[in-house]
Amino acid sequence: MEDQDYNVIRFLNYLKYRADHQGVPLALDEGFILESFHVGVRFFFGVTIDDNGLPIHDREQPHDGFLEEWLERSIN
Repeated sequence: MEDQDYNVIRFLNYLKYRADHQGVPLALDEGFILESFHVGVRFFFGVTIDDNGLPIHDREQPHDGFLEEWLERSIN
């Protein structure tokens, strides 16, 4: 695993957390998401990520502030 994959793994954790919260399965394989990130994809399931793999916007979050709450918990 490359060093830059660390933040992408955090992003995958966010996608899993949101999917669990919504009671739905994560529709894409983690390997596919990692490969897509490495070729330049920065938008997955309504979530925009930065070039480091951290989520910066979620247009499909379950409620306002959901992403911000997750970021706050995952950083601290």
